[in-house]
Amino acid sequence: MIKFRIFATCFDGAGASIPVTWYGNGSTPGEAIQKMTREAQGNGWNIGAIICVQQRKSCQPVEVAA
Repeated sequence: MIKFRIFATCFDGAGASIPVTWYGNGSTPGEAIQKMTREAQGNGWNIGAIICVQQRKSCQPVEVAA
């Protein structure tokens, strides 16, 4: 899984604009967008626009033999 950060604009039930930053995992950017969309719709929000999808750096611990 790859870590993603998605910036989007959503609308609540009253139509007010909500800036959203979603952090999550997915195997592709499309899958991450689908997960974010499902979560937003579960909150009762509508997706206005996906502004940016960023792949987050994953720092792997490195073992050093002494």
